[in-house]
Amino acid sequence: MRKAAVLRSLIAAATVLMTVALTVSAAAGRSPARAHAASYPQQCPDPYPSVRDGANPLMLATPPGSNPLAGAQFFVDGPRHGAAAGAIAAMLGFDPKSFPDNYSWASFQALISRGAPMAQMEADPALMRKVLLLEKIASEPEANRLSIYSAGGAPGAIFRQTEKILCGNLTADPGSIPILTTYFMHPVVGFCPTPAEMVAMGPVFRRRVDEMAAGIENRPAVVLLENDAIGSSICVQHMGSMPEWEADLRYEAKAMEALPHTVVYMEGGYSDSNSPRYTARVLNAAGVRDIRGFWTNDTHSAWTINEARWGEEISRLTHGAHFVINTAGNGRGPKLNPHPLRQGVEDLCNAPGRGLGPRLTTDTGLADVDAFLWSGVPGSSSGHCNGGPASGTWWLAGALRLAANAQGKLGPGFPSDPY
Repeated sequence: MRKAAVLRSLIAAATVLMTVALTVSAAAGRSPARAHAASYPQQCPDPYPSVRDGANPLMLATPPGSNPLAGAQFFVDGPRHGAAAGAIAAMLGFDPKSFPDNYSWASFQALISRGAPMAQMEADPALMRKVLLLEKIASEPEANRLSIYSAGGAPGAIFRQTEKILCGNLTADPGSIPILTTYFMHPVVGFCPTPAEMVAMGPVFRRRVDEMAAGIENRPAVVLLENDAIGSSICVQHMGSMPEWEADLRYEAKAMEALPHTVVYMEGGYSDSNSPRYTARVLNAAGVRDIRGFWTNDTHSAWTINEARWGEEISRLTHGAHFVINTAGNGRGPKLNPHPLRQGVEDLCNAPGRGLGPRLTTDTGLADVDAFLWSGVPGSSSGHCNGGPASGTWWLAGALRLAANAQGKLGPGFPSDPY
């Protein structure tokens, strides 16, 4: 009896302590990820307030109105870290790593437009053409991806990589808003994980999400969650793992939305694959209502207008969620496969003939489309196909090809818009 009484007392005490802890956490308004973030010391000053302005979450100088991205200056990288800018530097005989983090694209463009670099290009028309093509990419905002490949994803690696981007790279364009994308799920469990594999991956996944949240802290950012998370999720559903998949997406969405100055979108797929109804069901289950909305076309080249029409259907089924469209490589539309049932609808591996799509804009002319933007760096290889190097490697020939075919056209029937 005495042991039972002691056990009851211990349980009661533990319950009280847990209640107090939850109460304190609730009073502070912090999610588990935000509480965990406090254990990571910031590596550079974070001068931003911890209070969110719902009408202007990115703290833009001019209030954005109904679209939180309107008027934002998005991050354009310099020659030290920017893929296309660094390639231009190397072509002209500069070592990209010799430039400091805070050397801007504008400063570099001014440097090469006169003196010896300009004379070198004038003497070599082929070099001049390559530089002008790459400038189409280098002058546009560059998204940065956080994934398990960021320093191996070991404990602390995601935090350090996030801070490297925000404390180092971002100094090349001070005051700008970074676009951050994530890829934490598929690389770990593949595209057909079992429920047990999802459960086993969960703690590591959440730790990586927490580290990214810690790195962002109070800084403003646009966050595009989980490349291919829903677009490539059909096999997850077939394996019976969708509840765990959706729970992890929900955790990531809440962790990023809990930060005071983020605008968050969850990957929703592509118009030439899943139906609006399927996509909306998963988005709703994964908590799209708690964030700004979703983003589309991340690994595909579907026409922008097709993505917009498909996304509008999803928006109606997700209580009016807004969305953004990736236009990095859809200026010529998709390269359709001859046998779509066996090969997939479009060629996704360095498909020839593709081109840069519409440049970044928040003035899309479409009520629910907050922006056209580039969610990846044009020229990043899809793998060893059509002449490409390993997946994820930036590929000069591929970048030049995309730039040569650049086209801001929205889709069939729309006017040509080369640039």
